Amino acid sequence: MKIETFAIILGMAVVTFVPRFLPMALLTKWTLPEKMKQGLDYMPTAILSAIVFPLLFFESASGSFVIQPQILLSALPVFVFSWRVRSVWGAVLLGMGFYWGLGFVF
Repeated sequence: MKIETFAIILGMAVVTFVPRFLPMALLTKWTLPEKMKQGLDYMPTAILSAIVFPLLFFESASGSFVIQPQILLSALPVFVFSWRVRSVWGAVLLGMGFYWGLGFVF
């Protein structure tokens, strides 16, 4: 293995490890206020929404507003399921199943 390749792999390992390790090492004895904990509970939902909503309503090639029936119809039952059951893995599996199933229809 070339030294440059090894240096790149080592560098990627460091920049991946350090941002994950430092907060864990430095903040383990720090207690978060209750309001902050409640706010952080919404982070996964906010991140997932930021990823999913552009896929639902915008065409990736042109960036124009388009309602895509296969994606929208597969997202609706997943939203209801997620709201009622609150299972991330269940929502992922249900969404994939609906999307693939509607692929045969559309």
